[in-house]
Amino acid sequence: MSRPILFVCLKCERKRGDGQSLHDAVRALRREQDLKPVFKVEGVKCLDWCDTPCVIKLKGPKRSTYTRVRLSGGEDAPAVVRAAVAYAQLEPGQELPERALPGDSAD
Repeated sequence: MSRPILFVCLKCERKRGDGQSLHDAVRALRREQDLKPVFKVEGVKCLDWCDTPCVIKLKGPKRSTYTRVRLSGGEDAPAVVRAAVAYAQLEPGQELPERALPGDSAD
């Protein structure tokens, strides 16, 4: 099965950090924890949630897609990595509990 993808908006900016720093911190943690085989990380120019930065999206085959908003730069990186690992471990049809996801739901 292919790895799920964590998309991080690179254009997001807010007082507590920006999307680029969140992206860089997540990639560093993923590398340090040897999680490259577990999930991919892709920086994207915009995820269209500009009113509620910083934004991530978790997407994978046979899984629900989760968009999370109001994340800080590097501060939330550990929680984002934990959520990506939990997401990667889901069986088809399973859902992540809200408490496992950092930030706020975009829904």
